[in-house]
Amino acid sequence: MSISRSTKFETLEFFDDSKRRTLVCELRKSPRSRRINLRLKSPGSALLTFPQRMGWKDAELFLQQQTDWLRRKSLEFPVPSSLSDYFARGSFICLDSRGSDKPVNIQIDAHANRTRTSLENQQVSIFVAGEENREHLIKEACRKLACQFLPSRLQWAEERTGLQSKRIRVGDQSTRWGSCSPRGTISLNWRIILLPQELGNYVLFHELTHLVEMNHSSRFWSKLEEFVPGAKKMDRKLSRVGKPVFALGRIK
Repeated sequence: MSISRSTKFETLEFFDDSKRRTLVCELRKSPRSRRINLRLKSPGSALLTFPQRMGWKDAELFLQQQTDWLRRKSLEFPVPSSLSDYFARGSFICLDSRGSDKPVNIQIDAHANRTRTSLENQQVSIFVAGEENREHLIKEACRKLACQFLPSRLQWAEERTGLQSKRIRVGDQSTRWGSCSPRGTISLNWRIILLPQELGNYVLFHELTHLVEMNHSSRFWSKLEEFVPGAKKMDRKLSRVGKPVFALGRIK
């Protein structure tokens, strides 16, 4: 189905254990794309971007050739998991790029009319106002902490690199830890505070490096190495360790 001259949607069908699954892929012509790129956004959706000079038939053929890859990757996609269970297992929150990670204590306060957060006694305490919508309330408390502390963490990284963003946004991105716009806006995923400190800091340095290199060329990695020695190794570790963290807070 054609939506505009620059966008189309294609639906792919898979069969796993006799169970039918569908995946909707958005095909998008992009004036900024130099080559074709396919990215899985969720178990049921993907995005394919390609240069203006490429025809629709070539893009559709490429998509069909990647059907097996999309099926495999969609099965690997993290299953949404509970923040409440995550913290009950003793997981931490990292609010400072130089300080220690803090354990999280979830308490139900049935008499409260709103959820509140305390940072006393070297821990993060989240007092949830009742059992109803518990998961959503914990997520909102974590997101607010990220909005409060990630800007100062980014400022710390800016001082280390000498690079300066124009604006910072904290969001609930589906597939990315962060991004950098051509206008200098750094967008960060609130879940960065759930990552181990070194990986969270790596995301900050990675996005700041895009202020001078808006791609992942050899120049980009060389520049990033100045701030994070062994950057590619750290990137692979983020992909491995960060996968279950990325699934947190997505329970409907």
